[in-house]
Amino acid sequence: MSGYFKIVDAHDGGYRIKLMAGDGALVAVSTYYQTKPEAVAGIEEMREIAGTGPVADQSHSYHPSANAAGKQAFSGQRR
Repeated sequence: MSGYFKIVDAHDGGYRIKLMAGDGALVAVSTYYQTKPEAVAGIEEMREIAGTGPVADQSHSYHPSANAAGKQAFSGQRR
């Protein structure tokens, strides 16, 4: 099974989105959304970002091992 999005109740009355791996492991938790339609729109935004967004490597060091076989490991700009 592939990963999936889960809309859950937030403790303060709104909603959050959980991105789950196919095995049920939690991958990410979203920001707070006041309404369920806002949470659904947030899922669409996450899908767009995940599919097309560049990776901004803001880690403290570059790891050449992440650049296997001479392929560029990251797209986008390093900051």
